Amino acid sequence: MSDDVIGRLAAANPVPHDRPPHLPAPVNALPPSRLVFGVAIAVAALAGAGIAIAVGFGAFNGISAAQHPPTAADKLDPSAAALVARDQQLEADSVRFVTQLADGVRIYAVATTTGGLCALAERLPNNNGNKNAAAMGCGSPLTQTQPTTIAGFQANESTPTISYGIALDNVAAVSFVAAGQEVTVPVKDNVWAYEGDNSSINSLTVQFKDGSTKTIG
Repeated sequence: MSDDVIGRLAAANPVPHDRPPHLPAPVNALPPSRLVFGVAIAVAALAGAGIAIAVGFGAFNGISAAQHPPTAADKLDPSAAALVARDQQLEADSVRFVTQLADGVRIYAVATTTGGLCALAERLPNNNGNKNAAAMGCGSPLTQTQPTTIAGFQANESTPTISYGIALDNVAAVSFVAAGQEVTVPVKDNVWAYEGDNSSINSLTVQFKDGSTKTIG
C-alpha cells in the first residue's frame, strides 16, 4: 500500500480492529437511484430545507461544515468547476467546501435548482495517477432516515475504491463490512472516508451521537 493510500486512510480515522483488513472483491451492485460517472461511482443524498445558505436554498441544514458564507476555499479546481458548469440543474454559486482529507481530496456540497443536493469530490486520482479527477452524485436531502451520503470513486479496475460520505451533525460514525469484518469509521467535519473495497454502497450502519443506530440499504 502506497504512502498516499495510507495518508487517505489516516484522514478517515477508521477505528482499528484486532486483525488487519484484507480487501474483498469489488462491490458491483448499485441501487437504481445511484449515479455512475464514467469509472467514478458517486451517490449522494444531502441536507434538506431549513437554513438559507446560498441562492435562497436551505440546502445544508444539519451539515455545519457547509454552513458558511462564500469564501476562497469554495473555489473549485478546473475539472470540478467544469463538471458543475455542464449541469444546468446545479447552482454554481451554492458550492460550499466541507472538508479536505489528508492527501488533498476535497469534499463539497452543491445545491440544485430543484431543491436536491449534490456531493462533489475533487483532486481524486485519475487513470494516470494525477490528482485532477472529480466526481459528483446528486439525490434527496439528508434526513434522520437517510442521514449520510454514500459515495464511491475508483480511477480504474486496478485501484482501490475510495468510499466517502457527508453526514448530519448528529452522526458520530458509520460502519460496514470490509474483508469479512465490520469496520467503523468516525465522522469528522461532517465527512467519513475509507480506502478499500467494502459493502458501504449496499449496506451501511449509521451510529448517532445519542447511541442509537440506523442501517441503510
